[in-house]
Amino acid sequence: MNRRWFRSYEWMLARRYLRSRRSEKFVSLISWSSGVGIAIGVMTLIVVLSVMNGAAVEIRDKILGFSAHVDVQGPGNTLSGWRDWLATVEKLPGVERAAPYVTGQVLATNGSRAFGAILKGVDVHRSPMLAKHIVRGRFIDDRGSPFEVVIGKDLAKKLGVDVGDRVRLMSPTGGISPAGAAPRMRAFHLVGIFDSGFYEYDVGMILTPLAAIQRFNRIGDAVTGIELFLDDRNASGQVADQARAALPVGAWITDWKQRHRSFFHALKTERMAMGVILSLIVMVALFNMVASLVMVVMERRKEIAILKTVGATHASVMRVFLLMGTLLSGLGTLVGTLLGLLLAWKVDVLLAWIEHVTGVKFMSSDVYYIDHIPSVIDPTAVTTIVMVSLLLGVAATFYPAWRAANVPPAEALRYE
Repeated sequence: MNRRWFRSYEWMLARRYLRSRRSEKFVSLISWSSGVGIAIGVMTLIVVLSVMNGAAVEIRDKILGFSAHVDVQGPGNTLSGWRDWLATVEKLPGVERAAPYVTGQVLATNGSRAFGAILKGVDVHRSPMLAKHIVRGRFIDDRGSPFEVVIGKDLAKKLGVDVGDRVRLMSPTGGISPAGAAPRMRAFHLVGIFDSGFYEYDVGMILTPLAAIQRFNRIGDAVTGIELFLDDRNASGQVADQARAALPVGAWITDWKQRHRSFFHALKTERMAMGVILSLIVMVALFNMVASLVMVVMERRKEIAILKTVGATHASVMRVFLLMGTLLSGLGTLVGTLLGLLLAWKVDVLLAWIEHVTGVKFMSSDVYYIDHIPSVIDPTAVTTIVMVSLLLGVAATFYPAWRAANVPPAEALRYE
């Protein structure tokens, strides 16, 4: 609000009414508590929405670190003529690289320990981003024996293996033996352990060269599909449409937004629900502010009547109490915004310190998709929170201001 819209005595009265005298400390306490409530509500909204937005971004980045932006598969379980398809999709606008892959379910065993996992065969020359996640050992290559694997750190812990050990893999795709159908089994050399930061991959993904899984499953030169990695992952829908138009009929093409649509929709719905629920904190503070300003009007009836008798207009009295509400809500919003931004910026450091002091783990990777609490401040969300809080604060002041402006001077001064 512009100071030119208000007279100097209106500013003076608004500030004076917010300061308590000895007989009005209770009313003043209620008024300031409403401002504190607004600050707490705004701060909580910013922190919680930043954490939830950070979690969504973190999970998306982790998923796309080991998953393609666009997935191209054939009409069957395998794709035989994939080299022509690979040459076609590599030429599509926006495609940074394309790589064939083969996936299959296996049972990984080490001694008496056994866990199910996804065995994924990758072209080591076309998948350089996977090597960045290796924390021990090295990434697979095709210079020596193809029967090498790298596994996630959590799966390595469950199996009790380390770099240099052998992991026996059993595929449910059986072969024919004199005793009948039997699953295929083979020992693979563990050359590296990766940490994707995404528990589902770290506990359930095994990577091996493309040739190894082709020989292991006896599928010849066929692959499961082709992964496309884009310059702009948000353009996956357009690239998927272009691939459908360029490839033969029967190609099954999905982008990452389609594959994980339900998951990210659930995250978005959860953010909206949390925003609505936490907004109730601000609403309670605003109702508290309305009640406190009404009490101020009741306490100041004589002074309001005197103002009217000396020439104060209906609008002038309203502006005094509008200023009071605006100052309370504006100060509360400002303090809440500053504290919220500070906490959202350092929430991971703060929670790490609390975990260290208390010994309590807030984010366990066994339960959640990530093992830490990220935070990404969304300027649009922060601006919306601030603007809505200020607008609601001003709107909540109109009723007390109207009550003050309608105080009849004769009645208020009758017994004075």
